[in-house]
Amino acid sequence: MLKKAEALSKIANIPEIAAQAALIHQILSTDYVEQADINELEYIRNSLRGLIKYIPKDEAVRYHTNFEEENMLWSEVGTKDEYEAEYGSKPLGEFVREIVGLDMNAAKEAFAEYLNSANLDSRQIYFVNQIVEYIVHNGLLKDFSILQEPPFTDQGSIVDIFTDMSVWLGIKNTIDQVNSNAIFTAA
Repeated sequence: MLKKAEALSKIANIPEIAAQAALIHQILSTDYVEQADINELEYIRNSLRGLIKYIPKDEAVRYHTNFEEENMLWSEVGTKDEYEAEYGSKPLGEFVREIVGLDMNAAKEAFAEYLNSANLDSRQIYFVNQIVEYIVHNGLLKDFSILQEPPFTDQGSIVDIFTDMSVWLGIKNTIDQVNSNAIFTAA
């Protein structure tokens, strides 16, 4: 989070980023993040997630986690009971994916079969690109009812766009796979 805030501070001339300058400064200049509880981290996530798209690709940060000792997670950032009281039975991987989203390259790779297909028309490619954008920003796509709203319907409904439902079912299967990749639980 600190590296992303630092990258955002370098491009603070963008109005949307300038509007969050005080929060970015607080993240970089104080121990705000280290002292933040889950609600404050959620506030930071919501405030900054729409700005990440402005970070130049060479400044982009990737995070790889490998929790060998899951007890460390629950002792340093709160207890498992506190997590469950706040988020219920939501798997930890799903929660993390909602916070950080999904890397654009990983999302495009997941849907490459459709994005690179010569068999899809421009409306279908637009639809798949909207799914990719959504997953990049939100981490997963669990509520399929959003696909009945703009921007997904800008080119028509799913039934209008995909006359061959087997293509749509393949795309849905890919969405389900992306979602299932985010599901891991902590002991």
